[in-house]
Amino acid sequence: MPSHVIAALDGSTNAEAVLPHALFFARETQSILTLLRVIMPPDESAYGAQYIPNDWYAGEVMWTRNYLGGLATRLESHGVRVETHYVEGVSAGKTITAYAVQDPGTRLIALASNGRGPAGLLLFGNVAGDVFATAPTSLLLLHPAKDEQLPPGPISPASYKNIVVPLDGTVASQRALERATILAQDCHASLLLVAPSSTHFREGEVLVDEIRSSVSGEPEDEVKQRFAYLDSQAEQLRATTSLRVETAVDDGNPTTFIERFFGKDQQQVLIVTTREQAERKVLNFLHRSNAPVLFLHG
Repeated sequence: MPSHVIAALDGSTNAEAVLPHALFFARETQSILTLLRVIMPPDESAYGAQYIPNDWYAGEVMWTRNYLGGLATRLESHGVRVETHYVEGVSAGKTITAYAVQDPGTRLIALASNGRGPAGLLLFGNVAGDVFATAPTSLLLLHPAKDEQLPPGPISPASYKNIVVPLDGTVASQRALERATILAQDCHASLLLVAPSSTHFREGEVLVDEIRSSVSGEPEDEVKQRFAYLDSQAEQLRATTSLRVETAVDDGNPTTFIERFFGKDQQQVLIVTTREQAERKVLNFLHRSNAPVLFLHG
């Protein structure tokens, strides 16, 4: 059975920013890339507006076919098979999830966390949360910078120079590390292993590898324990791979940490975590960071 990566789109240029990332993972997993758009059913009261013409549905279908077909043409030069589909639904998030459920080959759903279609209907801020809560597969979420647009012409797959992995000692975080290691080897990227702080501090310093600055408000023994755990993981990776591996203890706010470490340009940064680890922070995180986040499922 062929596997699929679904890129959910609403017709906006902001939502299209996820396409290079979706293309990367489709190629990396040897999957079909499916471009998916949700449109309103024909029996709905045309967006609740009286000025919508009676033939609005036929026009919406034609526009969607042309739109998705144009994007598919721009994506097809990288050896990845691209398919286009539209589905009817009142709730975009539930419809995307239902589409993924009916296709057991779905490996990943990729979408932007904010995007507004031409009719202003499918706001991915809400849709991303719905998909995150219900999707039966891994999820790639991107919060694009304001007014971000893809350049015209062929769309190339994303490339990652730095892959960030939050490690908290759980089985889930080890699974994220295994996946991130494979991705880093494929991309020739470096790994940054981050120990999340157990508390939020009023003041803090980012701690990287041999730099052992104190973190205000946290017991020194806890800092040492987290560094010891990170160092053991890093040394094991350095001994078994050719990857560059760094470590850091976060100050309790992953968004602040990412920006401090990599600056404003986060397009070549990928964060790999699990949905179990990130569930409580996903919306706050995405609204304050432009780095794509891969949430592993199962």
